[in-house]
Amino acid sequence: MHNWKYTASVIMITIVIMAIGGILWNSGPTELKPDTKIELKPDSVTKKPISWQRGNRDAPVTIDEYPDFGCHICIEKEVMVLQALNAYPEKIRVIHHHYSSSGFYEKLAESLEAAGEQGKFWEFHDRLIQKVPDDTTSLLGLAEDLGLDMGRFSEALDSGKYTETVRKSKEEANTQGVTGVSMFINGKEYEKSPGTLEDLYNAIDNELVKLDTNDKQ
Repeated sequence: MHNWKYTASVIMITIVIMAIGGILWNSGPTELKPDTKIELKPDSVTKKPISWQRGNRDAPVTIDEYPDFGCHICIEKEVMVLQALNAYPEKIRVIHHHYSSSGFYEKLAESLEAAGEQGKFWEFHDRLIQKVPDDTTSLLGLAEDLGLDMGRFSEALDSGKYTETVRKSKEEANTQGVTGVSMFINGKEYEKSPGTLEDLYNAIDNELVKLDTNDKQ
């Protein structure tokens, strides 16, 4: 009886040690793998994609962006990604995920959806990162410059049509382990703040080399 209790105690201690070890192992640096198919999941209200993408859908390298337009480092990264799209034709695709903080910057994310409704999501995006509007007047001026139907655009913003879409995008990101504004290259966080264009190209090249090596094995 005594031996049975001793054996049971040893087993229990072993299980606890293994559990603690697993926690410590997982608490170290990890490679987050965002769901790169999130853009295919329609919003339940608008039936439109939660995320937007451009580039080659079958590209070997996927860049997932989780920006807040109130974050200047995010803007700098977005500008560099634009250059990367031109430098790596057919090699990369970019997926935009709304990750706005609140208030006016959340409204900017909604304005992207409103522009996307009229087929100008990325045109609006690129103008946004050139000069982020600081008030509603300049935001509406940007939309007007792009030739958007201002009645539809204003109604979408005033009614809060895309408020839930934007918030759900952030919630979805959080469930995948995204804890703040960030960018991932094939699921691996690009941690430069913002780094240089050369840093970004090196990160992309590393992924391409890795994929080419795996293909040859």
